Amino acid sequence: MNKIVLFFSSAFGVGYIKYAPGTFGSLVGVLLWLLFVPNIYLLQVFLLATVFVISILFSSMAEEIYRKKDDQRIVIDEVAGMWFSVAFLPKTFLFLFLGFILFRTFDIKKTWFIKKSQDFRGGLGITVDDILAGVFVNIILQFVKFLFY
Repeated sequence: MNKIVLFFSSAFGVGYIKYAPGTFGSLVGVLLWLLFVPNIYLLQVFLLATVFVISILFSSMAEEIYRKKDDQRIVIDEVAGMWFSVAFLPKTFLFLFLGFILFRTFDIKKTWFIKKSQDFRGGLGITVDDILAGVFVNIILQFVKFLFY
């Protein structure tokens, strides 16, 4: 069971990449969104809720296995955050690229309330900051979509 938890919490092993595992986890998120999430908004709501819950559960279990708070090998939260970044937007290179760049920026340079959300215990603390970053990125991209698309 531990191997399954570590496999999924590391986004199929990319969390074990020595340099920038969060960036690679985000790339996995973009790829999974592009390949498997349809442009049906109601289904996207269901999938966003599902990835949020799965990220919390797997992050919590992985944190216990690693015995380290928010271990860098746990990148399923980046997958979830990326999904929130690009939800309800056209699946174009522009939106996926901007979503990726903005998400990595928000995730790395956390504002005070996003950073404060990491104080939650376990998988919730690991996941919620990425979800908040993704929501803010999505708001920006929705505005871009409204103005230019």
